[in-house]
Amino acid sequence: SMEKNEKEMEEEAEMKAVATSPSGRFLKFDIELGRGAFKTVYKGLDTETWVEVAWCELQDRKLTKAEQQRFKEEAEMLKGLQHPNIVRFYDSWESILKGKKCIVLVTELMTSGTLKTYLKRFKVMKPKVLRSWCRQILKGLQFLHTRTPPIIHRDLKCDNIFITGPTGSVKIGDLGLATLMRTSFAKSVIGTPEFMAPEMYEEHYDESVDVYAFGMCMLEMATSEYPYSECQNAAQIYRKVTSGIKPASFNKVTDPEVKEIIEGCIRQNKSERLSIRDLLNHAFFAEDTGLRVELAEEDDCSNSSLALRLWVEDPKKLKGKHKDNEAIEFSFNLETDTPEEVAYEMVKSGFFHESDSKAVAKSIRDRVTPIKKTREKKPA
Repeated sequence: SMEKNEKEMEEEAEMKAVATSPSGRFLKFDIELGRGAFKTVYKGLDTETWVEVAWCELQDRKLTKAEQQRFKEEAEMLKGLQHPNIVRFYDSWESILKGKKCIVLVTELMTSGTLKTYLKRFKVMKPKVLRSWCRQILKGLQFLHTRTPPIIHRDLKCDNIFITGPTGSVKIGDLGLATLMRTSFAKSVIGTPEFMAPEMYEEHYDESVDVYAFGMCMLEMATSEYPYSECQNAAQIYRKVTSGIKPASFNKVTDPEVKEIIEGCIRQNKSERLSIRDLLNHAFFAEDTGLRVELAEEDDCSNSSLALRLWVEDPKKLKGKHKDNEAIEFSFNLETDTPEEVAYEMVKSGFFHESDSKAVAKSIRDRVTPIKKTREKKPA
């Protein structure tokens, strides 16, 4: 029939753009994707690539000329950033909305929600997923921190880490918002209190604030609980953070590996925190090689002997009594043992083949090195 059915009419209405960017490149549709306290996100379209984008409208709190200039410069810089673990930033301009000024940001559209929505839906995150997602966040941060000058995110949290598509790749978003927030609010609220390192309150800070926030994200991922949820307000959080009291949820982390990494990120004194490089070199985040050595129990830093556990993913590598999926527990003395000797002992004990001895020794070394480093950083 010639008559259009309702679905087609709807689709046609959806395809009518309600706004166009000053450049003419981006279109806005009247399809709302999300809403926050001061931003609304609509579906948009990049007419150059025909790819859907996110069109975000931010209510503009009166920016001074200097602040506007600063944001323009930051926006220019953000446009140039391309990395698989960073949400692309395409364009930004000022616009009038219902007689009020607003700032429009056009960014990559992230289709599968945020880490926050994921945690709400799935209470428990599998270690493999946690590992992979954290590794991707770290790679994104490493990219930002190695720009000249370094870019500090300053407001990293599970709400602005996005998951995209079927592969579940993870990207850090909301860059540039930190600048707008800082200029427009009272200086005291730069970021999100639960994720803010103590030195951010003094306004003297560097990239290590992102490491601190990463630790809090990892804590939230490991426990599905918002850090410092035991506190009633920002002032209580501030008191705890500045006196070095960890979130209550920290003691709920069951995996000693994960706990050790979080602890290394959220130290009160920024000079004692792990660097992004330390973290990416940590055996926990190593790309999977089929062998992993992990802590069998928490390291209390006093004993020179560590309890470790070796997992072997490929059962063909194993010999004798250790069948598939059973870890080999062993101890390692930091003062007297070498990874090569311990690996050779395991071969002699008939756990696996001599040909894998080198790989096992490397896994042990990768695991023991960060513990040594951590102990050196810790004041006795």
